Amino acid sequence: LGKLEEVERIHHGRFMMAIGAGLVLVLVSNMLVIMVQSIKLDASPFTVLGTSFGGIWIARMVITVALLGMWFVMNKKPTLSRSAHIPILATSLALIATTSMVAHGSSLGGIAGLTLDYVHNLVAAIWIGGIFYFAFTLLPTLSRLADREKEHMSLAMIPRFSIMFVVSVGVVIITGPILMWLIESDVELIAESVFGQLIILKIVLAGIMVGLGGYMQFRVQGGAVKNIRGKGIAVHKKIKRMLKADIVLGFAILGIVAMLTNGTLPAGEIQKAEVSQTVYGYGAVEFTENARFEIEMFPFSSGTNTVSIKTVGVDGSPLHDLDSIKVKISNPSRNIFPIEVLMENVGEAEFQGDMTLGFSGDWLMEVTAQRTESASESLILDLSVKPRLADIRVEVVEYELPEEAKPLQPVYDGADSIWISDPSAPRIWQFSLKTQEFSSHSYDGVATMFVTPDGTGKVWFTDGPGNQIGHVDIRTGNVTTISVPQLDPTISKNRPFAIQADQDGNIWATIINKDRIVKYLPESGTFEEIVLPGRETLPFALTVDQAGTVWYSTAGTGKIGYVDPATAKPVEISTDRILSGPEALLFDDEGNMWIAEHTGLAITRFNPVLETFESVSVPDQDSLPFGMAQDRYGNIWFAQHVIDKIAVYDPDNGDLLEVPIPTNSSFIQFMTTDGDDNVWFVEQESNKLGTVRITEVPVTAEKAATPDEAGLAYSEIASPLMAAGIVASALFYVKAVHDKRRINDLISQDDTRE
Repeated sequence: LGKLEEVERIHHGRFMMAIGAGLVLVLVSNMLVIMVQSIKLDASPFTVLGTSFGGIWIARMVITVALLGMWFVMNKKPTLSRSAHIPILATSLALIATTSMVAHGSSLGGIAGLTLDYVHNLVAAIWIGGIFYFAFTLLPTLSRLADREKEHMSLAMIPRFSIMFVVSVGVVIITGPILMWLIESDVELIAESVFGQLIILKIVLAGIMVGLGGYMQFRVQGGAVKNIRGKGIAVHKKIKRMLKADIVLGFAILGIVAMLTNGTLPAGEIQKAEVSQTVYGYGAVEFTENARFEIEMFPFSSGTNTVSIKTVGVDGSPLHDLDSIKVKISNPSRNIFPIEVLMENVGEAEFQGDMTLGFSGDWLMEVTAQRTESASESLILDLSVKPRLADIRVEVVEYELPEEAKPLQPVYDGADSIWISDPSAPRIWQFSLKTQEFSSHSYDGVATMFVTPDGTGKVWFTDGPGNQIGHVDIRTGNVTTISVPQLDPTISKNRPFAIQADQDGNIWATIINKDRIVKYLPESGTFEEIVLPGRETLPFALTVDQAGTVWYSTAGTGKIGYVDPATAKPVEISTDRILSGPEALLFDDEGNMWIAEHTGLAITRFNPVLETFESVSVPDQDSLPFGMAQDRYGNIWFAQHVIDKIAVYDPDNGDLLEVPIPTNSSFIQFMTTDGDDNVWFVEQESNKLGTVRITEVPVTAEKAATPDEAGLAYSEIASPLMAAGIVASALFYVKAVHDKRRINDLISQDDTRE
């Protein structure tokens, strides 16, 4: 009894030492994380703590300190009961939750991603943490026993820990692939991305650890069981040597996890899209309460489309009373009432028909499975039909300005005209869409930089060198200028740059050389000053989202942010993502903000809800992407500053196309769209205004391979591996339980025999 009490005290001491060391490492890592975030954001730690990440970090620190307090109390006691471990266990589970809250699973939104990430982290901690406990606490404690007892206890521990590890691996095999599927299911994108390569490396290392565990069960444990009644067993040293390898692999996996947590998702890495990769067709699987619909359309464009629908039960079994499939197509926005599509039975539970869509746009398709013995099953699909970039014909039309100028930024006034700034003179150009003629409006100043309509019949502008803003009355042509108050530091003159009208008619302008944004209130004729956080911020572009919030970009720090409407204070998006020359901003119809990274050679989509970035590289490395506009199909057009091409990107299909400009040395910087969502741009060096006329070309291509046909789908890879892993885990679990009982009996018999 005295020996056992001594072993218990030794075990308690080593266990508490391991916990203490782990908590110290967590505390140090917390401090390093906040330091790294402060450096990356070029902000003080207090600024970082004011973000959502900072709130989670504070909670993590509170939990860490609480765990340290518990550890100090528990460490003073010679032994602990099982119930005494409950508080520290519960608090540790909360600590793991803070890790999941800043991991990629939380970016998916909803509880599913967060729960999967938490369970995945928890069982991985049990697996790798259990190995550390086995190596650093349990085995050293068992070494204090007599040789015979030490070997018996070491052998008895193998199946016990195997049960825990097998269950953990089984859960990891389920949660890992599902979480990856929610994050990204494009196999090619996963394989080509750094994130995916790290995942593969992590799986390989984990596989080696599983292999070592299997070796321990079959060779070490199996050999010891055979010899337990013979000359004796020697498993303690063998386990110790194998666990050293497991520990090295475990540390490597933890390092990879750290890189994954702080890395960019596959879709956030630079993508290259080419029109030559065009894939036609539409496929979907939809469910009603009692039926499953497998729907395919080709080529899924305006014109004639072939529709194939297969209907089975939710579990995949045939519907014995299925009579026919009815399909109706309509377009409420164009007053096109439901038109029935003739569907013919072409196979078991499969119907096919030809459906004509007169034009691209948003269509509604109603599908009904008519049954003879049960209620019919119906569903409605929203179909957004648009031409692929390979199926549009683009014509560039140019209009030369009547005088020598340096046209910079065009904007549409919402009525009849395109207005163009001119940095070479104190004037604004007006181009009438009706007469296709130019006129100019001069004022007392130096140069016009940027322009914006306010929706009330005025077009506002900035005169940077003249330190003023102003507006042109669209109806009368009268020009009014307003001086911007001198801002600190007064030693340098203000340089108003970008300008934007908000939904309330207030006018916003960036002061590019003073880390300031000013807000002008026309009703009171007063200015408000917004000071941006940080140093050398250099605010550049402005835009307004659908809710009326004003967003800005900073060329100096490579960040974006917005001005809180409630407090009138700037809020910088806290992220590790440093943008390279974010000099143009555009909100699309879905609420995403597009950022032209002028020196980063990419256009980047920012999701304001999830605060995620997805970048698309430009085809030409010398292009310097700049101003952007969205056409009537939802495609994003962008200027390519120093080459004679503009480009268009289809965010729905990932296609990208370049359109050459007829005039050499065009120097296109900014774009706009008119009331019909036609794209307009300015050629600064060639002194021209241009537009692109888009004509949709009917699709005549043969049916192309779908993504699933062209290559392996994620489900085709993950599903068999998950199934095999689950079966293997179940078999190993049964084996471990059987081994545990058998070894207990053998040890008991061996002890009795002695």
